[in-house]
Amino acid sequence: MLEFIKRERIYIWMVFFIVVVNLPNLGYLHRKNQDSADKKNISGQTFKDMGITEQEIKLFFESGKPNAVFFKYGIFAGFFMLMAGMIMNLIFLFNRKEIIPDKIPERKIVPWDIVDVLRVVIIVIFSGYALSAASTIILKLAHFNMDINLRMMLGTFFIDMAAGAVIFYFILVKYKDKLSSLGITFLGFYKNVLSGIVAYIFILPILIMALILSMLFLDRVGYKAPPQPVFDMFFEEKRSSVILFLTIFVSILGPIVEEIFFRGFLYSAVKKRFGVLIGVLLSGALFSILHVNIAGFLPIMILGVLMAFLYEATGSLVTSTAVHILHNSVIVCFVFFIKELLK
Repeated sequence: MLEFIKRERIYIWMVFFIVVVNLPNLGYLHRKNQDSADKKNISGQTFKDMGITEQEIKLFFESGKPNAVFFKYGIFAGFFMLMAGMIMNLIFLFNRKEIIPDKIPERKIVPWDIVDVLRVVIIVIFSGYALSAASTIILKLAHFNMDINLRMMLGTFFIDMAAGAVIFYFILVKYKDKLSSLGITFLGFYKNVLSGIVAYIFILPILIMALILSMLFLDRVGYKAPPQPVFDMFFEEKRSSVILFLTIFVSILGPIVEEIFFRGFLYSAVKKRFGVLIGVLLSGALFSILHVNIAGFLPIMILGVLMAFLYEATGSLVTSTAVHILHNSVIVCFVFFIKELLK
C-alpha cells in the first residue's frame, strides 16, 4: 500500500485537489442544474415547444432562399441515406456471412493498460481545473470580461487538446511506442474512409429507431431531457467567427480527439485486460455515459460499439473517425436547420 502511494503520489495529489475544489461547489452545482431545468433552453425543447409548425417549415422550403435550397437537398440526401441503410440492413439479415469478416487479424498487444487510462483522465481533469483557475485570475487582473459561451468553448477545446497531448506523451515518451499502436495510420486511407461512410449509412436506421424508442419510453415515464450546452451555444451565438470555430470543433476536431482516446487508447487497454467483446461493449458504454445524455444513451452506445468494432476490424482510427465526423456533421446540420426556422 505504501509503495503504491509513493509510486502514484502525484496522481493522488491531483485527485485530492479535484475533490477539494468541488466540495464548495456542490450546492452551487445543484442550484445551477435547477436553474437550467427551469430555463427554456432550446436544445431541450420539441418543435412544438419552439413554436415551429408544419406550415412554417413548408413556407421555408418554398421561399427559394439559398439556405432553404441547401437544406432541401440535405434532407433529400438524408432520406436517401436512410433508405440505403434500410436496404443494407435487409441484405445483412440474409447474407450475414458475406458482410462480417470470418476472421479479424490479430493486433499487437499495447504496452499501456487501464491504470494508464485512469492516469490520463486524472491529468486532463486536473488540467481543466487548473486552466479554469488560472484564466479566471488572469482575466480579472487584466480587467477583461469574456462571455460564458467563449469561455466554455475555449475551455473544452483546451481539455481536448490536453487529452491528445497527454496520450501522445504516454505512447511516444513513456512507452517509446509508435502512433500506429493507437491506430493512427494512413495506410489504406481512402478505403477506410469509404468503409466508415458505408458503415454509418448501415447503422443510421438502427440509431434512429433506438432514439425514437428511447424518447417514447422517457416521455412515458415523464422524463424531460436536460439542455445540451454546446447546442444551445449554436442557437445563442451571433458571432460568425465563433460559430465557425464551434462548427469545426464539434464536427472535426472533437471527433478526432475522442477517437484517439476512446478507441485508440481506452478500448485497446480494456481489450488487453478483458478481451474484444467486453472491450467493445464497455468502451461503447463509457463513450455514451460521458456524453451525459440519457435520451441518447442507447443510440450513442450503439454508435460507440460500431466504432470500436470498426477499429478492431481495420486497425485504423480513420474508419471510426469517418463515422464520428459524419455523425456529428449530420447533427450540426440539423441544429443549423432549426436555427434557420427560428429566425
